[in-house]
Amino acid sequence: MSWAQKRRLIYLSGILLFFIAVVVIPLIVKLYKPPTCFDNRQNQDELGIDCGGSCDLLCPAQYAPLNVLWSRFSKVNDGVYNVLAYIENPNFNAGADNINYVFKLYDKNGLLLRERAGKTFAPANKVMAIFEPDLLTGRQIPARVDFSFTSQAVWFKQNSSETGLSISESVVSREDSAPRLSALISNKTINQIKNIEAVAIIYNADGNTIAFSRTVIDAIADRESVNINFNWPKPFTDTYATTEIVLKVLK
Repeated sequence: MSWAQKRRLIYLSGILLFFIAVVVIPLIVKLYKPPTCFDNRQNQDELGIDCGGSCDLLCPAQYAPLNVLWSRFSKVNDGVYNVLAYIENPNFNAGADNINYVFKLYDKNGLLLRERAGKTFAPANKVMAIFEPDLLTGRQIPARVDFSFTSQAVWFKQNSSETGLSISESVVSREDSAPRLSALISNKTINQIKNIEAVAIIYNADGNTIAFSRTVIDAIADRESVNINFNWPKPFTDTYATTEIVLKVLK
């Protein structure tokens, strides 16, 4: 190869390198979009489109549905009833958001008396209680309540926020007049926990519910405890045997 040819090759190589550096590489950088969990494609280590693998959103095969264990109603006063659904989330590290539900109260003839719709979320690996107060039925007396979810849950990887909370010193008093359930809720973590929903359930000896109520605690400081009280305006219709308080950290 002559010197002229070598010089021409060096010159062309320089132009090519300059073109690659100035045009091609910036164009690639501009046009290239790394795979994400929001690109409507199954890429990286995803098990489905934008779900599974390193994505927080779970694919349908990765979770089990919520189990509605029971639903009940409880009389507050004449024509006024509270309703409660007791639900299990069997997924250890998965929670669900934006779940619509509906309660329906029926009389003994199957006539719909009242319904109440709402929205909730399911904490990971947690039994939860969905409580709705003061359903008005007028002079009509309900015989049963139905509870159902009316939308598909959206499941994400999640750790339970309730694991640092504990309940102790539960005591029922004044059961012959205006019953009260008192308890101590403790925060065993090193962080403040806010917006804690507490639902109290009273059971008879057969394990049937005879009353329930709800309250919300604004916050419990780290390593601190607070007393909570649940009150009912009239005596229980049956002798209570056990109590349960279901906790849920609200979003």
